[in-house]
Amino acid sequence: MTSVAGTYNAIQNYFVIWQSKEVYAGKADEMTRLAGRIFAAWTALASVIRGMAAYNIHDPIAYNLAIATYALATFHFTAELVVFGGVKVNRASIGPLVVGWTGLIWTLTQRSHYIA
Repeated sequence: MTSVAGTYNAIQNYFVIWQSKEVYAGKADEMTRLAGRIFAAWTALASVIRGMAAYNIHDPIAYNLAIATYALATFHFTAELVVFGGVKVNRASIGPLVVGWTGLIWTLTQRSHYIA
């Protein structure tokens, strides 16, 4: 699911940045088209890794890489909220924060179920 949503977000960021400006409402003026394309590439990579992990759920390397994508996203959005002030809690930023934290906690707590 997060792989599909991430793919949509990556495609969107290659063409328009208004949604990302809403996520980074604390510093929307710093969200440029270049930053949008960089974010799109980063999000596309995370989506590919998460999709591969979902398809190969019992592969420990794929599963650990998926955990890493959630950890990086969670760190990024939380740091932007708490430390850098780029993210303000609003309808656009709540999704990445919830998905990041939920995905990280879920993959960590369910790891032993999928990886024997």
